[in-house]
Amino acid sequence: MSGVWEGIEILDLSTGIAGPMSGMLFADHGARVIKIEQPGGDPFSGSPGYRTWMRGRERAEIDLTTEAGRNALHRLASRADVVIESFRPGVAARLGVDHDTLRALNPGLVHCSITGYGRGSRHEDRPAYDALVAARLGLQWEQRGWVGGEINRLCGREPNLPDLDVPDGCAEGAQREGPLFSHSSWPSLAAAFLATTAISAALLAREHTGRGQHVETSLLQGVLATTIAGWQRCDRPDAPYYQTWVTDPRATKGVFQCADGRWIHHWVPNPAFVLGVSGGDEIVVGADVNSPRQDPTRISTNPEEIIVLHHYYPLLAEAFRKFPSDQWVAAGAEVGVALQPIRSPEEALADPALLVEGCVVEVDHPELGTVRQVGIVLNLAATPGSVAAPPVAIGADTERILAEAATATAAAARVGDDPSRAHPLAGIRVLDLGLAVAGPFSTQVLSDLGADVIKINTLWDGFWHANHIAFACNRGKRSLSVDLKQPQGMELIRRLVAGADVVQHNMRYSAAERLGVDYESLRQINPALVYCHSRGHDRGPRGEMAGNDQTGSALAGVEFEDGGGADGGRPMWSLASMGDTGNGFLAAIGIIQALYHRDRTGVGQFVDTSILNACLLNVSTATLDADGVGLPRPRLDSQQFGLHPLYRLYPTSDGWLCIAAITDRHWSNLRSVLSPSALDAFAGAVHDGGDIEGLGDILARVFMEKSASQWFDVLDGGGVPCEVSSPDFALSVFDDPELIARQWVTSYDHPVVGHLDQFGLLFDLSDTPARIAGPPLTVGGDTRQILRDLGLDDAEIDRLVADKVVLDAS
Repeated sequence: MSGVWEGIEILDLSTGIAGPMSGMLFADHGARVIKIEQPGGDPFSGSPGYRTWMRGRERAEIDLTTEAGRNALHRLASRADVVIESFRPGVAARLGVDHDTLRALNPGLVHCSITGYGRGSRHEDRPAYDALVAARLGLQWEQRGWVGGEINRLCGREPNLPDLDVPDGCAEGAQREGPLFSHSSWPSLAAAFLATTAISAALLAREHTGRGQHVETSLLQGVLATTIAGWQRCDRPDAPYYQTWVTDPRATKGVFQCADGRWIHHWVPNPAFVLGVSGGDEIVVGADVNSPRQDPTRISTNPEEIIVLHHYYPLLAEAFRKFPSDQWVAAGAEVGVALQPIRSPEEALADPALLVEGCVVEVDHPELGTVRQVGIVLNLAATPGSVAAPPVAIGADTERILAEAATATAAAARVGDDPSRAHPLAGIRVLDLGLAVAGPFSTQVLSDLGADVIKINTLWDGFWHANHIAFACNRGKRSLSVDLKQPQGMELIRRLVAGADVVQHNMRYSAAERLGVDYESLRQINPALVYCHSRGHDRGPRGEMAGNDQTGSALAGVEFEDGGGADGGRPMWSLASMGDTGNGFLAAIGIIQALYHRDRTGVGQFVDTSILNACLLNVSTATLDADGVGLPRPRLDSQQFGLHPLYRLYPTSDGWLCIAAITDRHWSNLRSVLSPSALDAFAGAVHDGGDIEGLGDILARVFMEKSASQWFDVLDGGGVPCEVSSPDFALSVFDDPELIARQWVTSYDHPVVGHLDQFGLLFDLSDTPARIAGPPLTVGGDTRQILRDLGLDDAEIDRLVADKVVLDAS
């Protein structure tokens, strides 16, 4: 069986992280990806991630500044299906490889542009290194969070419990003032998910319209994708259950150190379990130990419950310190609580279960020998992916690709069956049986792409759907509230399945089987069904263990990296939370790919991915060599300042400055601007990778001499990439006229919280645009209309309501 993108040809002109990672995801599923790079190679070729992201590609050096180079690229583009590029706005047009130019040669071309801030944005000329984008847009402050949560701040309210005493060790992040530098390149990582989703949707749309289109996303939209739960503004933020303590930095996020010095992540804290099994000299799981659902002390996420959390935190920390981590993990598995060890990415790659799973693979690298790296993160049963080939040298295929260009024949004109299609997924019906975040977020993405999404709620989902996290995952859906444990309820679901295109959920698969909503059961009703299951972990020893964003991030190494674990720092769960949402994007991508395959073959299929897979992708800069040793890569310091003295945060006399002196020219400019003789001693070391110990201390002293804005003027004027790390960008995000006009932020009225502002469209498609179908759902708000659409009359619906089979909240 071939990959779903077999026959698709992609020209990858991108550099950095987002484009190369997206290209890898297409190559892993059968696309032919040709990397077009400038003479001498991609300037980021030395990035550790390129050991992984360049796999499955052919590589050709083509000089687009020459007429011959442009002509060769034009001939290749005339037959290609996709072009991915990450030029700064205006550069593609100057080189003659912009969308308008290439579309004239190939109307069926899908052209994806990934920029820092979007074409035409007032920020568009700013340097788009991840750390600088995170600084300018306030993401470095969001990594720590705001006392009382960001929602109160955005709504102009006082923080919840401002004078609360915080137990030692409970607060998140390095124990210092100021913003936090993240090891994870969150803006680019999110942009990779966004680009892959949008390109996939555009290819699906092309099957029906016959037309290509311009797909765009940006690191700015990537930031919006990582702040979905915190960046909300509404009229009634004090509505019951709406706010939580999750984004409050004073609240532990469940990271605890054990007797062996290892860290574990236990989320959400279950005090009765932890204290119950650890009261003696050994961990004992007895019949009287509470499971999570039965725990009378389980801490809810209501803001006031932070007091309870603080009461239990010292007791929990002391209990975890009594026993080694492996004993805690075993006890958690036995009782069914979400608890996993925090590992480095290298430890994750060494895990034999992940190698069996295929989300870690061994590749014969031409220079490094057999290496381990992230593998296939998205599984399609009928069209499985595979790592086609290891990376090749820069320019290895130049001669052959240029020869192909010389004889390339333009793609034939396409004729679609639905030329007026409004959105990529118009006409697609999705049943969302998902829980919490990962499942519902994926179907929200499908709704934004035009699908009709029916959320299957229980009768008691109102509590969860009242909070801001659920608000970030459930807009644009209709809600049917039904008891699936009643035969009449299941019969309604079966009738809906018969007319659906997609079923998606993230419950444990054994639970789906018990309910009768597993793939084998539902495909008997609808053989063409696309069925997607989002897991927490691998299908091996952790297959039935409770999983969430936190445990996936712990197992993959994200928390270790973002806390500066390699330098002895405390692991940290990032509020960017691209485990749940990353899994959601992967599920949406897989569903779109399966629909593309179904349109061509009539065959549905089973799709699955996991939070752990998404987290492995987020740390895919890590690679193990043939001896199982991690290859060198930049590491975050324990105080979360940065990765390198020239790529980090610095305090100034009144704020924080972030610099990204990446190139030799930047370093030269920095020395010229600062002119301290002490920097001369490091000139050669910075250039050739020598000893630069002490450089950060010197720069820290220098930057304390002026304010952040003063240093910005000096450095920016002197050609040194930098930004002031802004604590206030979020305060104006929902009033920004550019973001409003582009629908990158959106607003609507909601029956519970009043007028609500949220993130908007995360990608732009020129021909079949995305849309926002409506506000977050109200549980049972659409029950009556959905049942009417099934053919039930009001009397029948009233009987179902009376028998508590369904809930009607219309």
